[in-house]
Amino acid sequence: MLARVGEVFSRWAERWVPDPFVLALALTLITLVGGFALSGSVGAVFQGWYAGFSSTPLLAFALQMCLILVTGQALASSPPVQRLVRVVARWPRRTPAAAGLVAVIACVTGLIQWGLGAVVAAFVVREIAHSAAEEQRPMDIPVLGAAAYTGLAVWHGGLSGSAPLKAAESAQFTAGAGEAIAVSETLFTPLNLMVSGGLLVLLPILCVALAPKEASIPKSTIFRIEAKDSYKRTSLGLLVGGITALVVLVSWARGDLAFDLNSVNLFFLALALASHASIRGFLDSVTEGARGAGAIIVQFPLYFGILGVLQASGMIERLSAAMASIASPTTFPLLTFLSAGLVNFFVPSGGGQWALQSDVLLTTAATLELDAGQTVMAFAYGDEWTNLLQPFWALPLLAITGLKARQIAGYTAILAIGMGLYVGVVLLLFG
Repeated sequence: MLARVGEVFSRWAERWVPDPFVLALALTLITLVGGFALSGSVGAVFQGWYAGFSSTPLLAFALQMCLILVTGQALASSPPVQRLVRVVARWPRRTPAAAGLVAVIACVTGLIQWGLGAVVAAFVVREIAHSAAEEQRPMDIPVLGAAAYTGLAVWHGGLSGSAPLKAAESAQFTAGAGEAIAVSETLFTPLNLMVSGGLLVLLPILCVALAPKEASIPKSTIFRIEAKDSYKRTSLGLLVGGITALVVLVSWARGDLAFDLNSVNLFFLALALASHASIRGFLDSVTEGARGAGAIIVQFPLYFGILGVLQASGMIERLSAAMASIASPTTFPLLTFLSAGLVNFFVPSGGGQWALQSDVLLTTAATLELDAGQTVMAFAYGDEWTNLLQPFWALPLLAITGLKARQIAGYTAILAIGMGLYVGVVLLLFG
């Protein structure tokens, strides 16, 4: 039954879901019109949009996000990882097994580093499709694409989660926080273990259930894997990258280096460098990753502009104030989750969204005498939840697999329903 529902949703999405860049432009226009109507000042709203569009801290954050994506793709395309991908991709023979396997890979790698999770499962999908095309085996690729996107539904509870790392990095970025919030109070808590661990089981099961019973044979021309030129092997990258990664690990263990976005980026940059057989191969992978991030880079300022309009017009304050007026210690984590999921449609950037909502959320949490770390994580779950409905972060996946956003949107919508129910119940009972 779930597979039939997924197919219906998928057919609807293929007809109606727009391209991610078109969605960004449409949301910009909708937000501007709403801002004009609410504030009554065209000049103030436009200035708010431009302030967000050109914000130096937000553009710096965008570079941090792009580095995570690029270093994740560089690591995913390294020879050791690619050899492992080719081996693993030969295991599943039918769509349900392939969907479950891809979802497990996406979720595990997404918890390690979201850039890695955004692309390594996509490489697995491409290899599975290529293998199925060679052997003339039926395989439904869109549902595998949806399974590969589940890494972005768990990432905010993992080691590269923007809001927890930004909260730990500096109280200056986290408005409303009197001091930095350590990751021991956010990422490394029983609540996060319950939510992220539960999703690691739930999402693959749902992907297996969504797999259609009938599938066509993939077209090999779409999923053909381009052979790379051989590179001259050198130990320089292994030496420099390996030593740097080891130093970062030791510094984290000793407490000499903060566990934040910058140090996470340095660690994965070093790990990607060490995993390549040559400097030239590493640089080519970075170039390929930057090419895949191109559509994301040009959309970041648009969403920052939307954030500026939400601030200048007072939209987010009114929404948050209404939430605070009806919140109780029991319902506040759930309301935080829902509000973060809603705002993520308009600002699909975990750190940028946290800068926008943190003041109201943490102030309300303090008023209700609730734990600030749990509030950060309730926000994080809401942000990652509606990634399944917002195709912004699917762009690298789509570029690698050759799929369109509308082909996976119907399946990810079903996943979003299941995830929302699970996380909502956990937050209501244990948040």
